[in-house]
Amino acid sequence: MDAGGERQGHSADDILHSLSQAIVLVGADDLITGVYAHTETIFERSKESLIGSPVRVLKGIGYAAEELTRRSRQEDTPLNSYDVSCIPPIGDIELMDLHAHPHDEDGSILLSVQPRRITAFLEKRDEMEAAARSVGGLASMLAHEIKNPLSGIRGAAQLMGRALDDKNIKLTDLICREVDRIKNLVDELETFSMPADPTLEAVNIHEVLDHVLNVAVAGFGAKCTFRPRFDPSLPPVVGNFDRLIQVFLNLIKNAVEAAGPTADISVNTAYRHGIWLRGANGERIRLPIEVTVHDNGPGIPDHLKGHLFDPFVSGKEGGTGLGLALVARFISQMGGTVTCDNHPKGGAIFKIQLAMQEDTRL
Repeated sequence: MDAGGERQGHSADDILHSLSQAIVLVGADDLITGVYAHTETIFERSKESLIGSPVRVLKGIGYAAEELTRRSRQEDTPLNSYDVSCIPPIGDIELMDLHAHPHDEDGSILLSVQPRRITAFLEKRDEMEAAARSVGGLASMLAHEIKNPLSGIRGAAQLMGRALDDKNIKLTDLICREVDRIKNLVDELETFSMPADPTLEAVNIHEVLDHVLNVAVAGFGAKCTFRPRFDPSLPPVVGNFDRLIQVFLNLIKNAVEAAGPTADISVNTAYRHGIWLRGANGERIRLPIEVTVHDNGPGIPDHLKGHLFDPFVSGKEGGTGLGLALVARFISQMGGTVTCDNHPKGGAIFKIQLAMQEDTRL
């Protein structure tokens, strides 16, 4: 039996060592007890120096790894965290996907770490731009063809309503409401046919966020709790003031709709070292200004992860799936990135990374 158990153990080790990511076994005391696969190469540390060390020593993502393993242990369920920023970067590795799996009844967790190079952002950004251009062409073609007959239908319904009794007038009201709904959808589609290259300028991101929060408090977020935590020392970002307002209005409205009328939403700004993108001309661009919007809603369903910024993809009943696609398009045009994930403490968190004006010639 001992020999058989030893063979099975070696077999399991062989499987773990054959994987392409980093694999560490974390004990109930949050200390690393096993090191497998490409862990030493990825984290630039030897197996001997890692074993017995706290999991938070993992370069760039230690505290995120520690938090994820603890949650996985407490909830006794596998948990994932995607697009975790590696700060500082390890070579060209600037993002990592973390996967924590309960391993044994002793509270140990098997943590796998998959490096994701920043080129994945560029590929996804190109895909979103192509989709947005397709929607833009569709919008330009359909706008006049649809809006004119819609106006006629609505006018006819209003005239009919004047001749109907109270019982039947509800039908004409229904027609008018549905016509307005279709018109609003076409209006959203038309947004994609706006000029592709907005004028970029130096923008105080806090002026944008203050304006957006004032709009939210006065309207759709009147019953919500907003928790702004701003770093007042941040320099101006590269962007377009009006489009940044639209971006954050969409994100905050999306957060309110996800979490409900009494939502609790945090809006934070911070400076993050080590976030870079390689632009179309091959030049590396810093994206150190981070804005996050975190809600207390149910989070992002697994089947929507990776597709939330695609046009016509929505997690809301009756949603058009255009708001977040517009966010992705505008942020891409400003040279930044936008990502989303489920927060370890619940709810969804959207992160926007923007360049500093002092790094860019405008």
